[in-house]
Amino acid sequence: MNEYKKIHLLAHELIPVINDLDDEPKQIILDHIKDCDDCKGLYINTLEFDASIPTLDYSNEVELKPLKKLVQFNTGLKLLLIAIRAVILFYILYSSFSFSSVDSVDLSFIQSALFLFYTPAAIFLLIFTFTFFTKKWLWISLLTDLFLVMFLSKILQLFF
Repeated sequence: MNEYKKIHLLAHELIPVINDLDDEPKQIILDHIKDCDDCKGLYINTLEFDASIPTLDYSNEVELKPLKKLVQFNTGLKLLLIAIRAVILFYILYSSFSFSSVDSVDLSFIQSALFLFYTPAAIFLLIFTFTFFTKKWLWISLLTDLFLVMFLSKILQLFF
């Protein structure tokens, strides 16, 4: 096989990717195209094909909206975590008021029920929040839970 046939064979392989070649091999292929009608036709077809591909206009930036169902699911989970905390607190306060009169609410019962019922649930919900939500939600949940466990009985003491 002579050198012309070698270059012709390589030109047929490289013309479709001529824009990706380095300068020296690209120039060798372009020089071969000047002399070879077969490669010139392939090169013209490649240029026409490249020109026929539509180009996208990126000047208008499009805002990507998050998936609506995913946002709704995330909001629903947050509301569920808040509702679980509220139900546990309601149960603690309801049971403390139902077993005692309004005049003599046993605040030690509320404090012990918070530690017994609310604290394990709060730890589980904090782990869940840590796993599925942002750090902001974790800190909000942690501070709310600490505030409730430490100061709820003292706040209720002001009213009773």
